[in-house]
Amino acid sequence: MQSSSAPITTDIVLLGGGHAHVFVLKSFGMNPIPGVRLTLIAKELAAPYSGMLPGFVAGHYTLDECQIDLIRLARFAGARVIHGAAFGIDRKEKRVSIQGRPSVRYDFLSIDVGITPLTSEIAGAVEHAIVVKPVSDFAPKWQTLEAKALTKGGPRHIVAIGGGAAGVELILAARHRLRGLAQAAGIAPDAFSFTLIAGGLLLPSHNARARALARKVLAEASVEIIENDLVTRISESAVTLAGGRTVAADTVLVSTKAAAPAWFAKTDLPRDSEGFLAVRPTLQVLNDDHIFAVGDCATVLEHPRPKSGVFAVRQGPNVAANLRRCADREPAHSFVPQKHFLTLLSLGGKRAVASRGPFAAEGAWAWSWKDKIDRAFMQKFEMLPAMADSESENAMRCGGCAAKVGPETLARALDRLGAGGRTQQAREDAAVIDDGGDTLRLETVDFFRAFWPDPYVLGEIAANHALSDIYAMGGSPKTAQAIAVLPHAHPKIVEEDLFQLLAGARAAFDREGVDLIGGHSSEGAELSVGFAVSGLVAREKLMRKGGLKPGNKLILTKPIGTGILFAAEMRGQAKAGAIEAALAGMRQSNRAAAECLARHGATAATDVTGFGLAGHLLDMLGASGLAADIDLSAIKSYPQTTALANGGVASTLLPENLSLAGQLISEPPLSDALLALLFDPQTSGGLLAGVAPDQAQLSLDDLKGCGFMDAAVIGEVVPIREESRWRIRLTEPLQKMKSIACPF
Repeated sequence: MQSSSAPITTDIVLLGGGHAHVFVLKSFGMNPIPGVRLTLIAKELAAPYSGMLPGFVAGHYTLDECQIDLIRLARFAGARVIHGAAFGIDRKEKRVSIQGRPSVRYDFLSIDVGITPLTSEIAGAVEHAIVVKPVSDFAPKWQTLEAKALTKGGPRHIVAIGGGAAGVELILAARHRLRGLAQAAGIAPDAFSFTLIAGGLLLPSHNARARALARKVLAEASVEIIENDLVTRISESAVTLAGGRTVAADTVLVSTKAAAPAWFAKTDLPRDSEGFLAVRPTLQVLNDDHIFAVGDCATVLEHPRPKSGVFAVRQGPNVAANLRRCADREPAHSFVPQKHFLTLLSLGGKRAVASRGPFAAEGAWAWSWKDKIDRAFMQKFEMLPAMADSESENAMRCGGCAAKVGPETLARALDRLGAGGRTQQAREDAAVIDDGGDTLRLETVDFFRAFWPDPYVLGEIAANHALSDIYAMGGSPKTAQAIAVLPHAHPKIVEEDLFQLLAGARAAFDREGVDLIGGHSSEGAELSVGFAVSGLVAREKLMRKGGLKPGNKLILTKPIGTGILFAAEMRGQAKAGAIEAALAGMRQSNRAAAECLARHGATAATDVTGFGLAGHLLDMLGASGLAADIDLSAIKSYPQTTALANGGVASTLLPENLSLAGQLISEPPLSDALLALLFDPQTSGGLLAGVAPDQAQLSLDDLKGCGFMDAAVIGEVVPIREESRWRIRLTEPLQKMKSIACPF
C-alpha cells in the first residue's frame, strides 16, 4: 500500500462490498491517486465469495476461506470503512443515506450491493426458512442446523427452493455434509430425505447437456426434483405448492429468483423492468455520470447477461479504471461482457459439471478446476503486499489510548511539576472541585489520535471514552466541549469530516443527556479528537480509586484487547469479526454499568483505558494501600487478541506500560503474551470496581441484565504484605484467558 500526503480533493464512495468493488479496493491500494479518497460503505464487513458458498455448506471450506476481509482490504487501499446499510441516494446533494447515522457525501459513487432471494410471494419464508443471503445470517443458521441434525428428533427432511445453479448446488452440498456427519455420529444417513423444488425447469440458463448431467447426479443421490410448481407457503414442518401438494420439510433452504434491493424504488435512479439499476456500457447509470452500478444489482441494457458472479468479477477492473478516469476528469470507457462463459456447477462431493456454450462434462477434474479458480480468486485479496516494512514500522504508531504517554513518564512529569500554586496532584479519573455544599463538580479531558477511519464512529467512541471518567467517579456528566484536528483537505471535505465526527459524538452525548456546548478545531497531519467533560456528583456518592477494602470482589465490565487488535488492524492482521466486536464494545456507554455498580455498593471504581487492566488496577491498589489476587482465567478478551498477543503483536504504548510489571507476581512467571494482554491500552474500555463479596453475584446478574454480557468477577482485594513488592498476584496463570464470541 502506498500513501500520499496530498490534500484530499475528491471522495469516491463504494456502496457495497461485492465482487467488483474488491477489485476497486485492491487497484487503488496498488496504485493510489494523490488527493483521491475511497470510502467503503458495507452492510457486512466480510464479503462472501458466492462461488465457494456451496463448498462451505458441503464442508470443503471453512467460513473464513470463503470470505474476503473488507477491513483488511480497505486498510491496504487506504480507504475508510463505514459499517452500515444504505437506504437512499440524494443525487442533487450527492449523498448516500445510511441507517442510524448521517448521510455520507460523494463526488463519485459506485453501487455493488448485490441481490437477495425473492421471498415476498412465499408466506412464512421469513419465519421458517433459511435464506441463502446475506451470508452473515445464513452461515450461523446453517451451522446450527448441522448441530441439530445430529440430535435425536433433529431435522431429517431437507428442502431447497430454487431450480437454478444455486439451488442445485445447495441441495447436493447439504446432502453431502449432513449424510457425512450422520454417518460419523452413528446415525443412519438414509434417515435424511432431500427435495429440490423449481418454479420452472431445472437449470434454465444451462445447456441441455449440463441439465441432463445434473438430473442424473440428483437422481443417483435420491434427491426428489419437483419442477414447474411454485412454493406458496412454508410452515414449521412442510411446504405447500401452488398445485396443492404438501411436502414434508423440517428445514427449508431458499435460493429463489433474485430481487433488487427494495430501496432502489425510492430513488430516482433508472431501473429495468425487474427493478435492477439500468446502466450504460460504461457501467454508469443512465441519468448520472457520477454514479456507477455493477454486479448483480445492475443491468447493462445494451448487453444483458444472467445474474452471475462471473460478470461482477469481470466488471471489477473496468469500473476501477473508469473511476480513475472520472477522478482525473476524463471520459469513462465502454465495457462489452463476453457472451459465452465457463460455468462450473459443484455436485456436493468433490465433483462438478463444467459447461460452456453447447459443451458440458462432469467429473472430479471439473471440481479440481473449480477449486483452483476459486482459491486463486481469493488469494488475490489475501496475499496483499506488506502494509508496514522495516523502515516504516517505527512510524506506524498506534492511535486511541495506545497513543498516550506512558505511566512512568506521566508520573515523573507530574512529580516535577509539584503541587505548588493551584495545581492539583490527585491522580483520579476526573478532577474534583469542591465549592461547598452537597454537590461536587467533576472535570475531565481526553484526546487521542484516530485509530479508526470512520469519523462518525470515532466521534461516538471518543465521546463515550471521555464520559467514562465521570461515570467511574459516580457522577453525572452535564456538558462537553470538543477538540478536533482535521487533516488537510479541500474545505468541502474538511467540513464534511468535522460534521461526521461531531455528529457521532453528539449521538453519544444525546443518549446520555449531555450537552455539546462548544469546542476548538484546527488542521493537522492526521485526524485527532477529544472532549472536555463537566459533571456533578453528590458528595456522599463520590467514588475514588482509593476506596477498595480487603475482601472486595473485583468486577470488570468489558473485555480487554483493543490496543492489540487495532495494532494488528493497522498491519492487516486482524480479522473483520474481531474488529466488529471491539467496535461494538467501545460504542457501549458505561453509564448503565456505573449505575448498576453503585446500586450494589461499589466502594471504588476506575475506567480501564491507556495503562491497561493491570496498570489501572495498580493505580487503585496503590491509592487504597492494598493488593489483589487475580484469576487470569476469569478475564475475557476480544476475539483473536490472545492469538495476536502470542504472535508478538502489541500496541506501541506497551513497553512503557510494562514498566509497572515488577508489581505483578506469578508462579511460573507470566509469558510475554499474557503480560501484553494485561497491560494492553484500552480505548473506551470497561469499568473496574470493588464490591462486597455478598454483592458480587448480584452485581453480575444486574450488569448482564443491563447489556454487559461479558462482565466478570476477576479477583479479590487482599491486604498487602509489607515485605513484598508485589501488588497483584496471578492465582491461575496457566489457565487461558477467555475470548468472547466473534459476530460472524
